[in-house]
Amino acid sequence: MRISKRLEALYEAVNPGESAADIGTDHGYVPILLLQNGISEKVILSDISTGSLAKAEENFRQMGIKIPETCFRIGDGLSSIEPGEVDAVIIGGLGGRTIRQILADDPEKTATYRKLILQPRNNSGELRYYLYRQGYDIQREILAPEGKFVCEVIVAVKTDEGMRTPPYDAQDIRWKYPESMVSCDPELLGQRIGWLSGRLLEQVESLRKSKEVSEDRIRKLLEQRDYILELEKKNKEYHREHYGEKTQCN
Repeated sequence: MRISKRLEALYEAVNPGESAADIGTDHGYVPILLLQNGISEKVILSDISTGSLAKAEENFRQMGIKIPETCFRIGDGLSSIEPGEVDAVIIGGLGGRTIRQILADDPEKTATYRKLILQPRNNSGELRYYLYRQGYDIQREILAPEGKFVCEVIVAVKTDEGMRTPPYDAQDIRWKYPESMVSCDPELLGQRIGWLSGRLLEQVESLRKSKEVSEDRIRKLLEQRDYILELEKKNKEYHREHYGEKTQCN
């Protein structure tokens, strides 16, 4: 069975011995890997689509993996799993705001799961901001290639703290590119930062050509660019220190 690097990253974020629920499981590839490789003894596959869940069940049959029928569940978001029923909740392939809403629908229930493994398609900064406010710490950041895109996987764990006041507003670039990305794959992080750096310079040049030049806006854009370039520098230094000249993926 061949799977994408994105799904592989979700799978690798589950530690041996942890049970997991894959929300929006689609083909069920991540739960299959968890069982095949003895990472998890218990998995739950949940999807809002009966068609997708049927595909997952068929894939399990073809792989010769037998689990109770009750592990295949139709449901929206976290509605199909009980509070504290699993250690880790996996939600991938959805927009960051959609993932945030799934978690926010019942914050008390969400807090009963020890680990959240999240892969937002977009708006990852807003998702990290929400997690911080709700008392989650980001344990690990993973970047994974998928086609021409670089996907983000956020591994978050609940702290003993309740609601927290974020140190900066939700639109701050440090939520989208947090310092914790220093350990990410240098090549993939470099791709993302190279693209964003170019976009920021384009915006600056466009503003400088406009009739009403906003010096404050230009200053903020250049500060953002300085920040991501410094993050890229720290990322390279981190990998040289830990792995020498060898590139290490997370």
